[in-house]
Amino acid sequence: MTVLERVERSPDFAPHERYYWRYQFLLGEQVLVPLMRSWGCFSPGMRVFEFGCGEAGVLGAFARAGASWAVGADISDYRIDVGRRVAAACGLSLELERCDLLREPLPPTWRASFDLVLMRDVIEHLEDTERALAVVETLLAPGGAVLVTFPPYLSPFGGHQHLLQTWLGSLPWVHLVLRRLFAWIVRQSARPADQEEVRRLREIALTIGKFEHALARCSIAIVHKQLYLLRPVFRFKFGLPSLKLPRVLWRTPLAELLALEALYVLRPQAKQQ
Repeated sequence: MTVLERVERSPDFAPHERYYWRYQFLLGEQVLVPLMRSWGCFSPGMRVFEFGCGEAGVLGAFARAGASWAVGADISDYRIDVGRRVAAACGLSLELERCDLLREPLPPTWRASFDLVLMRDVIEHLEDTERALAVVETLLAPGGAVLVTFPPYLSPFGGHQHLLQTWLGSLPWVHLVLRRLFAWIVRQSARPADQEEVRRLREIALTIGKFEHALARCSIAIVHKQLYLLRPVFRFKFGLPSLKLPRVLWRTPLAELLALEALYVLRPQAKQQ
């Protein structure tokens, strides 16, 4: 029985728990693990950390692919619990901890310990991009790499307005309207926590340009970069193929407006003495 079959057939998981873990695992297994292998950033025996792991489906795919140590951290007790239960049911060796990595001290065993750090759709939620990058650099072993993905804020759904679960929230670029109209749109939702998150994301407004400026200030090099018109995860959520943004558009304003995902592989640059 495959890992996915064990999760699908188990009565111990709610439908939404299966859904989130399943698409995360498939994204890791069929997209991210092969991509990191092809770029020389992952091979069996490497130590992998996921920053904001959620249910840890992506991390589970790296563990299954041969990671010697797979560690994940998230601020949600519930999502960590789901990840632990799925890992136990599937026999995956994962170490999952509830931890606010920006505000709590890192365990000493995590420092300078990982060959690959994953940040999938997390950094756009963090108020201090440079602080987050500094934490990641603390986790990395010498020569380690970082995989970062995020939806740029100016892209059609970069404001996460779909969280509002209203018809207005389903409209592309609606998060870019004038502030007073935006506030009214958010108030139409009956989901207070998601209202607050959508407001918070407008204040953070992480764009491709802001992210790359933060990398430059932190002396972190871009090793690989890819922009997508249709995100790879859409294959597992909606049955849609991924579609890359033509490179000729990367340095134009259209990239910020059209790219639904920005993907980077990063390495810290050597500090000058």
